[in-house]
Amino acid sequence: MTWTPRHSQRAMIGIGGTVGLAAAAAPSLLQRSFGIAAEEVTGANRLGWRLFATRNLYLSARAATGDQAAVAAIGHLQALDQVVFWCAFARRSVPRRTALLAALTSAVIIGLDTHRRHDQPPAEVSS
Repeated sequence: MTWTPRHSQRAMIGIGGTVGLAAAAAPSLLQRSFGIAAEEVTGANRLGWRLFATRNLYLSARAATGDQAAVAAIGHLQALDQVVFWCAFARRSVPRRTALLAALTSAVIIGLDTHRRHDQPPAEVSS
């Protein structure tokens, strides 16, 4: 079976939705898997993870229903997330393992989005 841009789109929506669901339903487990110890989680940290979860769940749900603007937004937001993850890595505002794993997960989604866009015709420019 050949991996198609449609498969890449489904995979990036699935990853985003899974991470969003985990951040909403089991944030401690997700944080632990990304290298954040339970005793390091503050109220502000929990709020940030819930906002992250809400964004990912909303975009993934919209994208799963075929909303092409939401599909396109996933990749663009991941590019912005890369800046946040590498800044966190440099400043050590989270454990470096956390920032690296988050950046890697984000990079996978960016790669899937790049592959998804590869097979699309270029947008027409109106004059």
